[in-house]
Amino acid sequence: MKTETLQDYKPKSHLQGLRTVAAVEIAKGALAIFFSVWLLSFREKDLGDMMANLLDRLHVDPAHTIAIRLVSMADRITPEKLEIVALIGVLYALIRFVEGYGLWNARTWAEYFALISGAAYLPWEVWEFARRPNWFHAVLILINLAVVAYIAYVRFAVHREHKREREAVQI
Repeated sequence: MKTETLQDYKPKSHLQGLRTVAAVEIAKGALAIFFSVWLLSFREKDLGDMMANLLDRLHVDPAHTIAIRLVSMADRITPEKLEIVALIGVLYALIRFVEGYGLWNARTWAEYFALISGAAYLPWEVWEFARRPNWFHAVLILINLAVVAYIAYVRFAVHREHKREREAVQI
């Protein structure tokens, strides 16, 4: 006899929605890996010189305060700091991949995890929007709210329906 999973009880439309969110999470993880590898490619480079060359190509006056600060900041970035940031990026990617796997397979723990991780970003996104209102921050907030609301709907409404169906069968 086959053991039924929660995935068996979710309507196909909800599985497609969860898989869409999972694909986004996996894409975010892939971008984090790409960014981490890209950062590591700068370990052996003089970032101060690179910043000075970039500012020169952008026709920024090298004596300007901002140019001086940018070159100074770039000079303070060590290979170790790049490796730490890359490691954080890889850890972030692993979290996104695990969440993506769980959502793809309609795992309950992944739905809770997606709710918590999505809701955790909202205060920061609202704060950034309040500081610098623009379309980018507004769209980020709306997308994150939509994902959190959808996952909450699937997690609670669909599972409540599943519970009702099980109780009806038992009567």
